[in-house]
Amino acid sequence: MKVKQNMKIFVLLTIGIFIYGYLGYSYLRDKELQAINSNLYRAAKNIPYYLGDEYTFEGMDENSHTDEEALEATKILNEMSRANNVDYLFTVIDEGGMPTYTAVGGDVEEYIDKVKNGDPTELYWVNFKDLEDDSIKETIDVLKNKNIHYIDSTDKGGGFRSIYLVLKSKDGRKYIAGADIKMENLSLRILEKFTYIILNGVLIILLVLLLISTTRRILSQKEKITEELYIKSNFDNLTGVLKREKGMEKLNELINYNNASKINQNIYFGLFDIVDLSYINNEFGMEIGDKAIISLVSILRETFRSGDQIIRLNGDQFLVVIEGSVDSDEVIKLEKRFLENLDKFNQTKENDYKIFICKIFKEYKKDVSVKTTMKTLFDQLDFEKKHGDGAFYLLGNEIKKGIENKEFKIYYQPKVNLKTKKVEFEALMRWNHPEKGNISPGIFIPIAEKSSLIIDLTYFLIEQVKKDIVRLKTPVSLNISPIHFNKKYFSEEIITKHGTLKGINFELTEGAFIDDVDKCIEKMDNLKKIGINFSIDDFGTGYSSLSYLSKLPVSTLKIDRSFVINMFESPENMKIIKTIIELGKSLGLEVIVEGTETIQEVNMLKEMGVEIFQGYYYGKPEELEIVLKKIEEKEYTKKV
Repeated sequence: MKVKQNMKIFVLLTIGIFIYGYLGYSYLRDKELQAINSNLYRAAKNIPYYLGDEYTFEGMDENSHTDEEALEATKILNEMSRANNVDYLFTVIDEGGMPTYTAVGGDVEEYIDKVKNGDPTELYWVNFKDLEDDSIKETIDVLKNKNIHYIDSTDKGGGFRSIYLVLKSKDGRKYIAGADIKMENLSLRILEKFTYIILNGVLIILLVLLLISTTRRILSQKEKITEELYIKSNFDNLTGVLKREKGMEKLNELINYNNASKINQNIYFGLFDIVDLSYINNEFGMEIGDKAIISLVSILRETFRSGDQIIRLNGDQFLVVIEGSVDSDEVIKLEKRFLENLDKFNQTKENDYKIFICKIFKEYKKDVSVKTTMKTLFDQLDFEKKHGDGAFYLLGNEIKKGIENKEFKIYYQPKVNLKTKKVEFEALMRWNHPEKGNISPGIFIPIAEKSSLIIDLTYFLIEQVKKDIVRLKTPVSLNISPIHFNKKYFSEEIITKHGTLKGINFELTEGAFIDDVDKCIEKMDNLKKIGINFSIDDFGTGYSSLSYLSKLPVSTLKIDRSFVINMFESPENMKIIKTIIELGKSLGLEVIVEGTETIQEVNMLKEMGVEIFQGYYYGKPEELEIVLKKIEEKEYTKKV
């Protein structure tokens, strides 16, 4: 019954709106025509003023005006059409019974382009017949018998609403000063206002129908508002996770239930903090700082299970409550997954910033208050930020900034071959921080290795060496981080980014080969195709194994300085370094000893068969320009 009644009301309202629309359209058309007629009259009336006193009609014929004069008249009428909100302005005379345009212009592309391009065609002395205008007779009649006349006409340009004002020029000749507006523009104006009327009508229908279903809608809105208020009150606007108050309330409920329950479920807490968010805000802006917070929440959601609660404690600190079937092994897996997801985010090229997270995981002990547990968590987090990884992460974003600001420099240390007197170099990176001064690679490299910053540093190092090797004219070696080398697509990344690297030697420590020797060999073989050679750096200080050393496609073995320092302390130490040298030579490898600083060390190692030395005795690491000067002066081979 209600549906039929509503339908009847709807039909009656629709009919009423159509009647209302028809009457409204008629009224609007009449009113708009009045407004347009007034506008056309005002525009046409002022044409003599626009063209000026010098524009006369006496003796006017096809050749009496130059192209320049016609273009100037059109330019003026173009501007005045725009100013008066009409499409065309013109003057017409009776030339032997044929209406003929003597000046024409308008706020339309055709005449604007003609003035712009200096094209005078059809601007002067254009008759109605050529334009296929259907108002020839009516126009002549107006010139002879009327002072003002409104006319609707068409020509090859379309339909127009026009005004003809019959005026006399100073030389006494009658002419028409006219203005046009396109009928399509008139229709558009009426349509816009008519649409407004129809929309109002539709709105009335909607309002009536809305009133019919008021009760249902009010209830629906009330439910929606209640839900929105609940969300706003309990969930963070930026991230969508639980606010501190609601989160702690739920946490207390969980713990109280757990304490009272005979089923003793494990509960773990994970506390996460963005290290140095203030740096991101200051360097990139608050908007990027908010994005960093949102990114952390996305990583947390991706890491943890759907039932685990994420709570925003304050600005950049989040608590994850892990409950249910979980033990310490499962928490370790979750922590590992979090680090993988964080690393994936930091390696994404589209991100202008990287986020470094300080984290603490802790098991909740039954019968301990939430307040005490949270205090312990924050104390541990504070310690971690001051003394753990957090302290290192503070430099993370500064490394990225340092690369952009060219704070990193490449130094070169010579490797001198006593037999051939050939000098090669190792490229070493140095960081001169604008505020902290020189920062050791031993500090910034481990930080970079915890994120994709190590990839950025390696890219910078290789690209700089590629440029410098052209001037050095000798091979150059550089250190590759084992963490970077062991990334899945390391070789593809190097080949794609850098192309041919002939003359460059990658130095890898033994730690690079612990996980999967075969995969390492595959990467090295791929890279050798673009000209890269390989050295084992710091041999003997790590995981030394003849089984992998004999397989690896390396050409050089580098002995760490620690063996050089200790070799004079005991016969055993002397035997160790001698054994390493003999091992390298037996495998057909070049042997380089690092850290030689005295002539005594050099002489002893020469007796053991060493030919290539790297150390302060032959040269310290220095910037390129100094190195080039020393090469020119043969400084590095003077002690050979």
